[in-house]
Amino acid sequence: MNIEELKNDIEAENFLIDIGVLKINKVCPYCGSTEVYSIRRNHFKCKSCRREWSKYNGTIFKDIRIKPLKFLKIIHELSKGRLIKRISEDLEVSYNTVLKIKNLILKRLLKKVFDIDELKSLFSVGIKLTENGINLNYIENFDINELSTLKNEKIGRLYIFKNYNNYDLYIVFSEKIIKPFEKNSIKLNLNTARKELRYLLKNFSEKVFNGKISNIETLLFTLTHSHLIHEEGEERIFYIFLEILKN
Repeated sequence: MNIEELKNDIEAENFLIDIGVLKINKVCPYCGSTEVYSIRRNHFKCKSCRREWSKYNGTIFKDIRIKPLKFLKIIHELSKGRLIKRISEDLEVSYNTVLKIKNLILKRLLKKVFDIDELKSLFSVGIKLTENGINLNYIENFDINELSTLKNEKIGRLYIFKNYNNYDLYIVFSEKIIKPFEKNSIKLNLNTARKELRYLLKNFSEKVFNGKISNIETLLFTLTHSHLIHEEGEERIFYIFLEILKN
């Protein structure tokens, strides 16, 4: 389904139901009766106990108050790597709403790609080229003293080490500047990276610079997004985002 083919919220809602992202339970949450009917927009009423409730209770829209078509458009724009501020302005939705949806996707991506539930204020990602593609590993415990003796290539508050500890790239993410690393920091040089990793690094670094990204959540989201583009192709990202929202 091409998102441009969806004309209204009813079609968008049906699409989300069909792919399993939106699961609407037509059972009364108060008495358990299945004799329910639609009343005013987005609400059900029970024939037995006469109570009403939002049909989006227990769904992805419970905490994100947005219409289905706008919801899909936001995910589509996020899948293209667009900045939250630009999406908010273009689609005329609040910045916080777009941020909520992005954070929801990030949480699911962290689980899918790295098998973690939350980020620490200091961590690293090891990137290794294998016969099956590029692997990303999330690593919390590493030796700062050992790394401080090595040359690193810096992007903002990211420190990139090449060919360290069996990884082709080893990226340290930090909420603060790591002073021991600064003395050995130089500008990122794509030409010294393995050829197969240059596209990933180029795509990632351009997004960081163009978006002036600094917080570690968005930095990791950006790296993961660049990785998915490299592995799956840009047109697949939208559907990958929808797939992870099913769970």
